Amino acid sequence: MRIGVQLIGPRLSELGPLARRAEQAGLDIAGLPGGGDYPRLTRLIDATERIRVASAIVPLFHATPYLHALSAMELQSLSAGRFVLGVGSQTKGQVRTQAGFDPPSPARMSRDMMRAIRALMAGENRYDGDFYRVDIPAIRFRAGGADLAPPPIYFSGVNPLNLRIAGEVADGLIAHPIFTAAYYRETVWPRIEEGLRRSGRGRDGFEMCAMPMFWLVDETTSLEEAYSRGKRNLAMYFSTRAYSGFMQQHGWEPEREAIRAVWADAMESGTPIDPLAMERIVSEEMVDEVCLVGTASEIRQKAAERYEGIADTLLFYSFHDPYVHDEEEPQRAERNLDRLIEAYGARP
Repeated sequence: MRIGVQLIGPRLSELGPLARRAEQAGLDIAGLPGGGDYPRLTRLIDATERIRVASAIVPLFHATPYLHALSAMELQSLSAGRFVLGVGSQTKGQVRTQAGFDPPSPARMSRDMMRAIRALMAGENRYDGDFYRVDIPAIRFRAGGADLAPPPIYFSGVNPLNLRIAGEVADGLIAHPIFTAAYYRETVWPRIEEGLRRSGRGRDGFEMCAMPMFWLVDETTSLEEAYSRGKRNLAMYFSTRAYSGFMQQHGWEPEREAIRAVWADAMESGTPIDPLAMERIVSEEMVDEVCLVGTASEIRQKAAERYEGIADTLLFYSFHDPYVHDEEEPQRAERNLDRLIEAYGARP
């Protein structure tokens, strides 16, 4: 099982050094989330020589197929073939507030967009799909990247339709950090395999990148801090309307309703969300089912047991406090990522 890190939370100045330390420790991949912010990925590329670098993930609807394809090919060239284009559709609410429009069919549009991006990266100068039509001189587009194979495209989704589309048109899935082992077995892989069958492909060659949220406990931290952070991270994600099916499948509807009530009260009153109220709703058992907390040896053991036969790659995602934004918070995430890098760098 390959090991990597999702660089969410650190300071901008530390992205390159963290990726370099991950590479030096023998890790396989470093991911970077962003709202279409491709330039930040150059910090990871410039700081490393071997490790794969992934956009994990870039929202599809923040840009055109042409801009995604051009940026991906430039990053593929800069990295000498180490780039992974990770994309996702986001929820309708996120598209509405961030991209400024209501997508009529986000899943189908995502499938069409990925096909358009793939066609452009392959040097085709025309794509005529259901939602996207592109006609660009290929020689102008391919400048600087014609000597390299296009990067693989990995999709990210939660609901069954998006998971099926990942299997249908993508080279891999960058899984959501809320996924449980049961959700992988009962929903994720069955829908992925359905999509693979539709495209006439097998499981070989499709990379499942799980993204476990974690907090590594040592003499500078505590289990109490780990569970507090885990509860806040889960409460933030569980407030999303689009994940209601996931919550129902796990029997967590009462918690979802309570979280939504806290969220709705804050929106109505115009006050910040109460982090303690959110934290009290989520149990330690829920944290244990979704996340990984413990010492270095405990996390390595839990990860190996949980994801055996489920994931090809683990892209570890550090807990962060979504409700507190003090100057020290990024450094806490950096220290947690460093503890994880050290833990896996010390493997036999």
